[in-house]
Amino acid sequence: MNTPDPATGEPREALDTTAAEPVAATIEPAVAEAPAAHAEPTEPAEPEAPAEREPVVSKIEREVTLERGVRVGRVVISFTIAGAFIAMLLALLVPLGFDADYTVGQIVGFMALIGAILGLAVGCLLAIILGAIAKRRTGTGVAIQTDVR
Repeated sequence: MNTPDPATGEPREALDTTAAEPVAATIEPAVAEAPAAHAEPTEPAEPEAPAEREPVVSKIEREVTLERGVRVGRVVISFTIAGAFIAMLLALLVPLGFDADYTVGQIVGFMALIGAILGLAVGCLLAIILGAIAKRRTGTGVAIQTDVR
């Protein structure tokens, strides 16, 4: 049975326990070679860096359907603000009588609420109509999904 020698890395034969001379001959060369192996200047052992693996890149191409959409929230909010602002301007343009029961501030505030409600309604209707128009414009495209590991 051959086992490698830890000092030299070469295979050595198993020790024979019956004969004394072969055992001594086997031990002596190992002892004699050991100091010679350490006498050579060696470079300091650097910790081996893990082998750098190249990244594995996988690309998958799929055909997808593209649909355009309307940003409903932006349309509704902008029409609500615009409706309130227009109603406030219209309330300021109407002359107020001398014996009026309400002040200008009350009238402007009330008209701002009415204008905001009307702007909200118009904005919702417009968002629905624009959404229907935008859905007609569908197309297809190729999406490339890239995974790097």
